[in-house]
Amino acid sequence: MKRTLLFPTNAEPNILPLFLFGTLVIFLQLDSYLLMTAWGISAGLLFIDKSMRFFVLITLTFGIGFFFYGYVNSQWIAEMTLEEMRIIINRLSLIVLIIPLISISFIYRLPFMSYWQKPQWGESVRIPFIWSGFRRTKVSTFLVIAMIINLITFMPFVINTSWAYIQEIWRFLLVFSILNSVLEEIIWRGVLLSRFSECFGNRWAVLITSIGFGLQHYSLGFSWISCLLFSVGGFFFGAITVRSNSIIPAVIWHMLLNFLMVISGMLVD
Repeated sequence: MKRTLLFPTNAEPNILPLFLFGTLVIFLQLDSYLLMTAWGISAGLLFIDKSMRFFVLITLTFGIGFFFYGYVNSQWIAEMTLEEMRIIINRLSLIVLIIPLISISFIYRLPFMSYWQKPQWGESVRIPFIWSGFRRTKVSTFLVIAMIINLITFMPFVINTSWAYIQEIWRFLLVFSILNSVLEEIIWRGVLLSRFSECFGNRWAVLITSIGFGLQHYSLGFSWISCLLFSVGGFFFGAITVRSNSIIPAVIWHMLLNFLMVISGMLVD
């Protein structure tokens, strides 16, 4: 489904918005005032271009939300001693990031997100990269195949998990898997993908949000290499959202991955 661009005449997709958004996510996590100052100057120069102003505004709004999200976690949540509770509250604090983005929707009278609707399960996608590949299939079939591959990939880790461990963390397992997948998908494939699609079209919006989604995992303790792998996952989440015209498939897929990561012991000791 091709969306109408807010700036169809001048806002040609290029690498600059991708670079600006990606560096913002990195610099915010490095807590460098010098780097953020340089970023602010770059954003100000880009803001001069009328066709880029909405993108810069959305990016800045996200940055404000991400800053307060980081502040809340570093000053308050990080002090919690119970690991499972700290992780849940950390994920719940993503609401702090969502609030500024809601304000933009009200100001510009735009729907909060364009993808909160019934999925088009029968929409055509390609295997393996959704937009390109050697074989066509339906969204529903692709999702099932992808989830089976994930299950097989994690199986060596899962079978080493003791039943006692599962009994101990099953409540956390369910709450985290649902809460994290829903809130992250609302932010990245719901709000930001919707706004950036209005600026640059679907494919560039998927690329920009995928990079940001992956890089923000650095604040959760993952390495930069791991963050790049998360960006790959973000690409698939974004692409299936666009093809199905709904965040529901991405939420389901994301929820399964969260479930597998927890039950395999990758998130909680």
